[in-house]
Amino acid sequence: MDEMETSGTRFFGMVAMSMGMVNRDQLQECLAAQEESTVPRRLGAIMRARGYLTERQVREILAAQGKTLEKVRQTVSKDERVKLFGEILVDRGNIDRHTLKAVIEQHELLRRKGDNPELTRLLVSMGGITRAQIEEALKVLVKEI
Repeated sequence: MDEMETSGTRFFGMVAMSMGMVNRDQLQECLAAQEESTVPRRLGAIMRARGYLTERQVREILAAQGKTLEKVRQTVSKDERVKLFGEILVDRGNIDRHTLKAVIEQHELLRRKGDNPELTRLLVSMGGITRAQIEEALKVLVKEI
């Protein structure tokens, strides 16, 4: 998966780009502005402020994004959702990629042995993150899927 596709924000940008409403340079510029902002800002608002999109185009992208996410929700396996959830944790800075990989490998190993540990418990014990961080990431996952 391309790094630009790992969060809802980046997904919005990819949809905008696939619809021909922005180009890659404009998307990268707006993503950088979003990351540098000291207050949370939606990517669509940044693109509008820079004159790349109109309000109507933002609504069209959101509608297309919703349709795409519904298809994903219907077709994405549990393992793929786990990986997406992990990517959200990485994007939010809750864990690093190395830790994510170790947690997923441990989860898969335990499942093969017949144990089905709750992924969130492994994240807390191995990843050193809090339940609150997990709950916030789950909210993001629900919005994305």
